[in-house]
Amino acid sequence: MKVTPDSISKRNTGIDILRGLSILSVVLLHFNIRVPFSETYIGSLLPKMWYSLFFWSGFYGVCVFFVISGFLITTSALNKWGSLPQINLRQFYSLRFARIIPLLVLLLTLLVVLHFTQTPGFVINEERTSIWRAVLAALTFHINYLEIQVGYLPGAWDILWSLSIEETFYLFFPLVCLFVKSERNFIGFVALFLLLSPFARTQLFEGNELGDRNHLAYIDAIAMGCIAAIVSTREWLSTKAMPWLALLGWLSVIMVFLFRSVIYKAGLTAIGLNVSLLAIGMAMVLIWMRHRQLTGQQKQYAAFRWLSFLGRNSYEVYLTHMFVVVILVSLFKKWGGSGEWTWLLYISGIVISGLLGEAVARYFSNPLNERLRKKFIPKKE
Repeated sequence: MKVTPDSISKRNTGIDILRGLSILSVVLLHFNIRVPFSETYIGSLLPKMWYSLFFWSGFYGVCVFFVISGFLITTSALNKWGSLPQINLRQFYSLRFARIIPLLVLLLTLLVVLHFTQTPGFVINEERTSIWRAVLAALTFHINYLEIQVGYLPGAWDILWSLSIEETFYLFFPLVCLFVKSERNFIGFVALFLLLSPFARTQLFEGNELGDRNHLAYIDAIAMGCIAAIVSTREWLSTKAMPWLALLGWLSVIMVFLFRSVIYKAGLTAIGLNVSLLAIGMAMVLIWMRHRQLTGQQKQYAAFRWLSFLGRNSYEVYLTHMFVVVILVSLFKKWGGSGEWTWLLYISGIVISGLLGEAVARYFSNPLNERLRKKFIPKKE
C-alpha cells in the first residue's frame, strides 16, 4: 500500500496507547502499595494472576518505557539526520536538554521546598543521605546508584531511578553512533547488552534489594528499541512477515505480563531473562506498529483515546503523579476511607494524574521545550 508522506500521522497512536498503559500500570502500582485494591470486593475475588497484572505491573511498565524510549530516540535521529553516524552532537544534546531538564529542575525545586517544610511523604531521611546529595544525584543521573547505597528515597524521588538510566543512555547514544561508523555495527554493539544486562540485573549487586536498578541493568531493553527502530526505518522485513512478527511479539509480552509464575518456574526470572523476553517481544510489536503507521493502516479507536491521552503526556504524568498519590492517600486515610471507597481513590487518582500531566505539558513543558529548541537550533540548521 503506497501512501504519501502527508497522509502518514506524525504520532504513532499505537505507541501512545502503549505508553498510556505503561504509565497507568505505574500509577496503579503506587496506589496499590499504599492502599491495596484487595480491600475492595472485586479485588478480593480476583485470581492472583489477574491481580498481579492489574496492580503489580509497574515494574514491567517501566521496562516497556525503556524499549519505547530506545525506539523513539533512534527513529527521531534517523528521520532528522538520515543515518546514525551523521548525528549532530550539539543538536542531539540540545534537544534532549530542552525536553528533559526544565521539568526535572521544576520537580526538584518543589521537592526541596517540601523537604524543608517537613511535608509528610516528601522528607528525606538525613541519617541516610542529605537533600543536596539527592539533588546532585538527580541532576547527574545517578539517583539509582544512590538508592543502591542508602535504600529507598521518598516516592517522588524514587521514581527518578529509571530517568537516571534513560538519560545516561542518551548521554552515550550519539557517541556510540559516531564511533561505530555504521548502523549494522551499531546493532552489533548494542546487542552485546542482551548478554550483559541480564547479568547486571541479577548478579552485579546480588543481595541488594535495589541492585537491579544499576545503569547496565536495562540497557538491553533500550537497545532492543533502538534495533527495532533501525529495522523498521530501513524496511529490512517484508510485509508478509509483519503479522507473524506481531503474533510472536504479543505472545512474548503476554507471557511476561500475565503468566509470571510460569516464567518464574522456568527459571527465566532468576537469570534476568524475563525482562529480555519482554524487551524482544515489545521490539517486535513496535516494528509492526511502525509498519502500520507507514502504510496508512493505523486506526483510531475511540475506546482507547483516554490511554492515548495519558501516553502523550507520559513523561509529565510520570514525574508528577507521586504528588497525587501521596496527597490523595493521605486524605483517604485521614477521612477513614476503606473497602469499596478504594474505587474512588483509584479512579480519582488516575484522572487527576492525567489532568495534572496535561496541564504541566501544555503550560510548562511544551512551551519551554519549543522556546529552547528555537534558541539552541536556529532554523538554518
